[in-house]
Amino acid sequence: MTLMDVLDKDLIKVPLEHTSKNGIIEEMVDLLASKKKLARRDEILKAVLAREALGSTGLAESIAIPHAKTPAVDKLSLVVGISRVPVDFQAQDGKPSQLFFLVIAPEKESQAHIEVLASIARTTASSVFKRLLQSARTADEVMRLFLE
Repeated sequence: MTLMDVLDKDLIKVPLEHTSKNGIIEEMVDLLASKKKLARRDEILKAVLAREALGSTGLAESIAIPHAKTPAVDKLSLVVGISRVPVDFQAQDGKPSQLFFLVIAPEKESQAHIEVLASIARTTASSVFKRLLQSARTADEVMRLFLE
């Protein structure tokens, strides 16, 4: 499974409104719960925050991939968010993040979860691609960048 298998224009938010780590996570979980009509929003948020407490999912070069596996969902979902304001996500390189990928998977889909995380890492390896994402103004622009 790749990022493109789960990318959904309705789950892309540009720009994110919050400017804190927990605010970004909550905003993305809220979008997922709202668009997918998930009744267990609080359980999803709790799972992501618990995973984040184990160690930051802020990678490097402005990328963060908060993620969790939880019985609160039936299928793997991805939310993409772009912040206009750099956010301290305690990233590995010590720099703030602006590109966020929230991955939520059922506990039974460990392999798909790992595959999507790896796909995000591969897709965002290009510094040119990251700059294009950061400058995108709409969900349509973000979707088009991924499709190209």
